[in-house]
Amino acid sequence: MSIMDFFKTPPDLNELTPEEVKSKITGGSTKIVDVRTKREYESGHIKEAASIPLSRIKTMAKELSSDEEYILICATGHRSRAAGATLLRRGFKHVSHLKGGMGAWKKMEKRDK
Repeated sequence: MSIMDFFKTPPDLNELTPEEVKSKITGGSTKIVDVRTKREYESGHIKEAASIPLSRIKTMAKELSSDEEYILICATGHRSRAAGATLLRRGFKHVSHLKGGMGAWKKMEKRDK
């Protein structure tokens, strides 16, 4: 993983808004992966999200199906971007991340209340 993976969006990584993520969750076929630390995940996460911290994404990639659709989530979008770059380099085809991370998600939830 390169330091640039945190800042430069790979061309094949889809950036989704919170509303787009919510719509895909409702559809039910997309896997949501939260790449924050266990502590961050436990402090609040999207209900459907599985926890796979960024530090374990390379190892866990072997256990994930490269044919599935994944949306990666973190706090701000930087770690999910890096995780997406890692998965794409390993041959995954359907990878997206939540632009703005949980911060953007929480703003949407507040707005929708």
